[in-house]
This record gives sequence, structure tokens and C-alpha cells, in this order.
Amino acid sequence: PDASVIAVSAQKGLVAKVRGDAELLQASQLDVLEQALAKGVMAERQNILHAAIAAGVGELNNAAARLLQIRRRSLAEQKMELGSLKGKNVTSIQHMRLRIEREKAEFAASGARIHAVRSVHQEQLRDVLALLGTPALKTELTGLTTALRQPGIKLRLKKTYGETFAQLRQTLHWAGLLMTDILAMLEPSFRQLNTEFGFSLQLPALPGITRHLQDLEQIERSHLQYLGLGHVLRLAQAEFSSQLVRALGHRLRQVYALALDDVELWNKSASSQLDAQVRERRQSFARRLQAIERIEQASSGLDDRIAELAQQEAGLQKLQSRLAELTSGLLAASAMSLTSNPEVFSLATSNVPASPGVMEAI
Repeated sequence: PDASVIAVSAQKGLVAKVRGDAELLQASQLDVLEQALAKGVMAERQNILHAAIAAGVGELNNAAARLLQIRRRSLAEQKMELGSLKGKNVTSIQHMRLRIEREKAEFAASGARIHAVRSVHQEQLRDVLALLGTPALKTELTGLTTALRQPGIKLRLKKTYGETFAQLRQTLHWAGLLMTDILAMLEPSFRQLNTEFGFSLQLPALPGITRHLQDLEQIERSHLQYLGLGHVLRLAQAEFSSQLVRALGHRLRQVYALALDDVELWNKSASSQLDAQVRERRQSFARRLQAIERIEQASSGLDDRIAELAQQEAGLQKLQSRLAELTSGLLAASAMSLTSNPEVFSLATSNVPASPGVMEAI
């Protein structure tokens, strides 16, 4: 657009800066360019960074909140169990132990099913990682690289170039379809685990491929100019062709690396939930059995254990409040620092109270 085109005189700008000539600086339009960069490019970059921070903090908040909720529910169940034992004899306590051990054994037996879900997930994920890996990218660029490095005038180069980028786009689409298949496989498995074991597994949204496709299109357009008739003689030079191959390969590797990072982050977010909740359930069984043992060993152990559970529940409530406080503080600090100066983000976040860390406490 015309509004995005600024005619700048670097020479006038330099002289104006040296002499302190405001009129000449205005004529050079250097200050107009600086304002456009500050309010346009940098502002957009700040918005993207803030969105990424907000998404990351929100994801951490959700993961910690789910874990805290599971612990609170486990404590409530233990309080109900122990409360039902008041006034009961030793036989009743032994029955309670047997029931907990049976539940523990049933959960352990389900480990094979959980492992099967993990195995299928990892196998499908390997296919996605292989599609977006560096070896696969090198293979897809082989034809174009060979065409660019052949000596002399390069015929059919533009067609080979178009076919290569069409294949790259197809690869990204295929990776997106595979991720959709993984989601379709995990959703019913997570629902079943939530129903059977009271988990709160929730799959994160799939990473989109739109921005990576847009990056590919931009790279294709930016290098297409070198394949026209005006560069036929330059393309015949080995040095120029080699430089073009290196530049193109570097930018494409960046696009694929970003897509790969998105997939790996999604995978960690999904699999870490399952690992954390399985681990928490096993620890819950251990705590319940320890409570029964303590009650069997001391007549006063039942009341003491119920009081201890109530104290732990109050501590979890405080952690939940602290989590909400830290989350809102981080988001407010990032918004403030990015609005004023993107370079002071680390200073802004350092002002957020950090004692104790919620994740460390959990």
C-alpha cells in the first residue's frame, strides 16, 4: 500500500543528525521511518509476544489448577473414608484396607491400557516428527538443489521451484492431518480414563499450520524474483546458485523447525497431564494405606488423621489462591512491560511476588 512506502534520504538524515538540523531531518523522512517501525513492526511484534506469554501462562495455570483440584478431591474422599470409620471396630478398618488395596490393584492392572494409549500416541507422533525433520526437508529439496547447482543455463528451473514448494505445502497439510488423527485417537481414551478413574484430562487445542503456510508462501515469493529472465546469467554462475541454495534452505529449515516446536509443545502438554495424574493417583493410594496403618497402630490416630487432612485441604486452598494471584500478576506485568518497552519485560516480571512457587509447592 502507498501508506507503507516511505521515501527516505539516508544522506540527508545523517547530515541532519550530525548538525542537529530539524528541518533537514524532516525532509529526509528518517523520523517518519523510525515512527513507522516503532508503531508498526515493533508494536505487532509486542502483540505477538504478549499473546505467546498469555497462552503459556494460561496453560501452566490450567495444569496446576487441575492438579490442585485432583488433590483436593482425593483429600475429600479420604476424609469421608476415615469419617465412616469413627466408632467402628478393627474389622471395619481391615475391610477398609482391603478395599483400598483392591482399588490399587485394579488401577495397576489398567496400566497396560494406559501404556497402550501412550504407545499408539508416540508411534503416530513419530510419523509427524519424521515429516517435519531436517532429513525429510533435505529430501524434498533434492530436486531443486540439483537443478540450481547444475552448470550453465538452467532450464525448467521455475517449474521445479513451483513443484518443490507445492510439495512442501502438501507436507505441512499432511502433518496437520496426522495431528488431527492423534487428537481423534486421544479424545475417547482421555474421556474413558476421566470416567473410570476420575481424572481431569483435557487435550490442548491443536497447533495450526496456517502461519507456517503463510511463511512458505512469503519465502516462495521472495526468492521467485531470482528465477526470472533478468537473472539468467547470474543463475549460470555457480557461486550465485550456491548462495541461493543456502539462503533458501536456511529459511525453510526455520519454518519447519517452528512447526516442529509447535508439535512437540502440544505433545508435552498432552502427555504431561496423563503422567501427572497417574502419578498423583498412585501417591493417593499410598497415602490412604499409610493413614489406615497409623489408625491401626494408635487409637487416637483416626481423629488426628482427619484433622491433618483438613489442614492439608486448607493449604491447597491457599495454593489455589496463590496460583490465581501469580497468574494475574504475570499477565499484568507482561502487558505493562510490552506496552512501555519490550526490553524491560524481565525486570517487570521480577517484581511479581515469587514465594513460594506454586509448582514447586505442588
